[in-house]
Amino acid sequence: MPLFSRSSFRSTKKPPKRKSSSLTNVSALSESTYSLQDLQLESGPVNLKLGGQELVFEKGEWLIDGPKGTTNSREYVKLQRQNKQLLEENNLLKYKIELLLDMLAASNADCVVLHRELDALKDSRRKK
Repeated sequence: MPLFSRSSFRSTKKPPKRKSSSLTNVSALSESTYSLQDLQLESGPVNLKLGGQELVFEKGEWLIDGPKGTTNSREYVKLQRQNKQLLEENNLLKYKIELLLDMLAASNADCVVLHRELDALKDSRRKK
C-alpha cells in the first residue's frame, strides 16, 4: 500500500476565501477616528533635527535653522556662493595675466630681433 494515496489529497470541503486585511481596516475606519487634516500634506518646509541642530529643507537646499544668535545658514550659503564666484573670477584673472605676460615676452623677443637686424643693416651700410 502506498504511503500517500490520491484519495487522501482530495478534500471534501474547500476553505473559505480570506478577506484582504488592508481593505477591511480602511473600511472599518469611521470619520470619527480620523480627521481630514490628518490626511492632508503640509505645504510648509520640512524640518529635521539631527545632533542638536535643526535643519530646514527650503528651495531644494538643507539649511541650518537654530536659535537666534547662531550662524544664519542662509547668509552662510550666500557667502559660500559669493566665495566660489570670486575664486572663479580670480582664476580667470590669473589666466589672463599669464596670457598677457606671454604676449609681452613674445613681442619683446620680436623687438630684440628687429633691433639686431637694424644694427646689422646700419653696420653694413657704414662699411660701404
